[in-house]
Order: sequence, then structure tokens, then C-alpha cells
Amino acid sequence: MKILTIEIADRKTANKRFLSAAKGKRQGEFLSFSDLDLLHKVLTPKRMHILQELQRIGPIRLREFARALDVDAGNLQRDVKQLSGFGLVEDSGDGLFVPYDEIRLELVIKRVA
Repeated sequence: MKILTIEIADRKTANKRFLSAAKGKRQGEFLSFSDLDLLHKVLTPKRMHILQELQRIGPIRLREFARALDVDAGNLQRDVKQLSGFGLVEDSGDGLFVPYDEIRLELVIKRVA
């Protein structure tokens, strides 16, 4: 099962994961954002809905998907392009799809020592 974890991580955490991966230690697949504001700019409620519907429907052409969502194809294309830029949506030739079986959103709030 291919799982993506979306998280908010500081540079130190991201670098530590990168160095461990470089040493051959499996890290899993992560998409890290530096802060909650950036995560919200990329993963708007509308884009989260797009991901949920693509997972439900499976590969589908953009215009068919726009009809299924009852949205403008041009606006949908812009959102899909943004999601594609982060590796969250791909186009197989059979249509758009999410290349993960599961996407997890992890938000950790720790007490400062």
C-alpha cells in the first residue's frame, strides 16, 4: 500500500529525514510544509475535495471530472495543476488520478520545553 503523509515540519526535521534516507533507511513518503499557513494555501478545502473525489472515482479525464463535480473545467485545471506540482495528482493517459492508496495529514502540536 502506497501511503503519503502530509505534515508540517521544520527544516531540521526535514533535513534529518533526508539524511536518514540518504543512508538507505526507509522513510516512507512525505510532503512537508514549513507552516500551517502554507499548507492551507496549497491544500485548500476545494483541493482537498478534488483529491477525495479522484480517490473515489478513479482515473478520469479533466472535462468529465469537471462535469462530475459541476465546476468550470478551467478552474479545475488550475487546481489540478497545483496539486500535480506537489505530486498529489498525476495523468496516466487514462485520466487524472491520485498516485497514493492513502493520504494522511499529520499535525503535531507539542509543548515547548
